[in-house]
Amino acid sequence: MKRKIISILLTLAAIIIWILVVQSRMSRLDLGQPEQTRTKSPTNDISLSQTPMSPAESGQSSEADAQHPNANGQESDGASNAGSDPDDDPDADPNASPGASDIEGLNGPNGPNDPNDPQNQQPSTLPPANDLTETLTIELSNGASTTTLLDRSYTTKKTVEAGSTLKINAPEIIHALYIIWDLPPGEWFISGEPSQSCGNNGFIHEYIALSSPSTEITMQFPNTDSTICDVYAFTEGAAPQWVQTWEQPCAKADLLLLPTHADDEHLYFAGIMPYYAGELGYRVQVAYLTNHWNEPPRPHELLNGLWTVGIRYYPIIGGFNDRYAESLSEAQSMYGLDNVVSYQVDLLRRFKPEVVVGHDVNGEYGHGVHMLNAYALQIAVEEADDAAKYPASATKYGTWDTPKLYLHLYPDNAITLDWNMPLSNFGGATAYDMAVAGYACHISQQQWAFAVPQNGPTGHKFGLVRSTVGPDIIGGDLFENISR
Repeated sequence: MKRKIISILLTLAAIIIWILVVQSRMSRLDLGQPEQTRTKSPTNDISLSQTPMSPAESGQSSEADAQHPNANGQESDGASNAGSDPDDDPDADPNASPGASDIEGLNGPNGPNDPNDPQNQQPSTLPPANDLTETLTIELSNGASTTTLLDRSYTTKKTVEAGSTLKINAPEIIHALYIIWDLPPGEWFISGEPSQSCGNNGFIHEYIALSSPSTEITMQFPNTDSTICDVYAFTEGAAPQWVQTWEQPCAKADLLLLPTHADDEHLYFAGIMPYYAGELGYRVQVAYLTNHWNEPPRPHELLNGLWTVGIRYYPIIGGFNDRYAESLSEAQSMYGLDNVVSYQVDLLRRFKPEVVVGHDVNGEYGHGVHMLNAYALQIAVEEADDAAKYPASATKYGTWDTPKLYLHLYPDNAITLDWNMPLSNFGGATAYDMAVAGYACHISQQQWAFAVPQNGPTGHKFGLVRSTVGPDIIGGDLFENISR
């Protein structure tokens, strides 16, 4: 009799635990879970590519290359291989930002329920567009050769001088252009009545739906020199999946991810992007501390990797040039702690995320700039809620009290995320599989001994550094206690 009673009690306990798990997961669907008492962990005291090709043309067999046929494996003459570290660029000015999309960039129009929000849109029902690129002829007004604009390689480029025009002809009506820029181009125009203004969003992979489709398109560059890597043209219809139709940075983020360099987002944060953005449809905004404008083709690889794992909001690219530092103090002397905190405070106030995720305080593998990114972020989440700190930013965006801050490998309040579940939006591939595919887009970085580990701590373990919604009890979800 006692055994039966014990068996019944154990069964009831299992049912109760299952109900609690379900209720926690359902809280993400905005079922009104009450907010917990505010708790904070103290600030951690550290010692204080190539152009898109069709899959057949690319000659690549990896999953990432199937999604981004432009990654053909050629390496740019300008790629930085200096030093013993993939992020080492000793000659770069850390505070210069040629063409960088900084925090003062355009706000996206996308609100949480905006039908134009890419995470709220249904798949296109349009028939697929035909790629006209192989049939194009391109003429530059100064008579210079334009063959490199059709060679599908990021490593070749053509500078179009201010005052010049570029005429594109096709045997069929062109309904859309896809332009790969070397750097953000500034404003340019497509001639017509009226002319169509382009380039204002700062995208280096720019898709333009033409307001006046034609067999002859003229691009005008009245104000500045602009450097083009490749030109693509399409008929009416849905753009191929490899064409990146970026949205502006979101107006309100669910999750703000803060990698230091291009490729860190896959190596150290692994399945966060494919799971939360690609599978669940959360608004995930990625904002990098450093830029790689002096290291082609890394900016293109950055975009290809993000697109592969389901990110649709164009990333923020910081105004700090890539440098390697052996310690936190060295990184502070390069960039200035206040400069980094100010940048991060602007990000927090602008995007108002529910969850923020940053680097390991020990620099992942001892990289001082990773350390600085994590250290400054712990200060920034406190100061973003104080209007007296960085008042210009507070006036522009308001203040923000971040509900949850996680750092990679942080030992306290630790959770482990499961990246081995199949994702329906990626055809059954796991979040880990997609992180590997995203990193594979960083072709210039494959020479280094870095990889996305499947079952090790990298990319799976995070600690809750700060919370206004209580501690994680169940674990396994960055959005525990957050109602959406």
